[in-house]
Amino acid sequence: MINTKYSDTALALFLTGLIIALMWLSPNAKEGAQNGIAMCENIIIPSLLPIMILTNLLQKTSAARVFERLFGGFFVRVLRLPKSAVTPVFFGLIGGYPTGAVLTYEQFKAGLITSETASRIMRFNFSGGLAFIISAVGGSYYKSRATGAVLFCVCLLSELIIAPFGKRQANTNHIAERSSFSDALCNSTEISSKSVILMGAYIILFCALINVFNPPNVLLPLFEITSGIFTSKVKIPLPYCAFFLSFGGLCVHLQVAGILAKMKVKYSEFLLFRVASAVFSYALCEVYCKVFPQSSAVFANSAVSVPFQFSQNVSISIIAMLGCAVLVLDIENRKISI
Repeated sequence: MINTKYSDTALALFLTGLIIALMWLSPNAKEGAQNGIAMCENIIIPSLLPIMILTNLLQKTSAARVFERLFGGFFVRVLRLPKSAVTPVFFGLIGGYPTGAVLTYEQFKAGLITSETASRIMRFNFSGGLAFIISAVGGSYYKSRATGAVLFCVCLLSELIIAPFGKRQANTNHIAERSSFSDALCNSTEISSKSVILMGAYIILFCALINVFNPPNVLLPLFEITSGIFTSKVKIPLPYCAFFLSFGGLCVHLQVAGILAKMKVKYSEFLLFRVASAVFSYALCEVYCKVFPQSSAVFANSAVSVPFQFSQNVSISIIAMLGCAVLVLDIENRKISI
């Protein structure tokens, strides 16, 4: 364990350095922040906020029982999870980050799942969601919603591969108290708005820092997934994009880390399964591109001439990912046991 005194000193120096850099290069920081605000306005809020409100609303009302009846058997027998996990997982995987973590925490707070069950769920309940991956990444970035659908299916499949692993989790004895529609709507709107505002603040901060320090293109999605993809100067090949979407980036990890701490879930375990899911997504997308080479040809027609070179930066990428993990572990070590 690192001495707390030295750890505090290092953190103080690190944060002071960031503040000085933002002030010294304020035009760059301002431009990056403005890009982050535009990204939140044009991509994050329209694609995430309405879905998050409605999924929270559904989970808090009696409508959730319909999904528990439809998919409860699959969750119990195949995923080895209780029926109370149906709505946070189902809508978490289609809603977009951090919807899965928010919905899981709501079930935990209501006493419907234990900390152990939340830990199992958060191994795989992490996805860019239908709207972001298919419409934004596929339709806007690759100019093909079909390409977005392939990326979404690949990421979803990688999560389902991971999902069954772990000890079987049983139902709690707590009976779900369903809210009235009006109460659930007010509560869901409040929770979702706070989550999206928090997400937007992280994105703006990371966009400002990225514009100040200007890291290599290959590292951008590892820090902030949305700006990393949409501001990349080179077209990202599908397998690498699938990898980045499953990993999520440090910006999203920091948002989720606070929720994990409230559920007493270890971030180190979450991180391990993010890396595993990213590797599975990369491999599955590589297989897809080899089985359906015509898709790669269509994609190649929309790519720019500058190649996306990842192999020359592998060591830098690994160091960056380790640095992300160490930073979040240091932050969360004060809240939960790692």
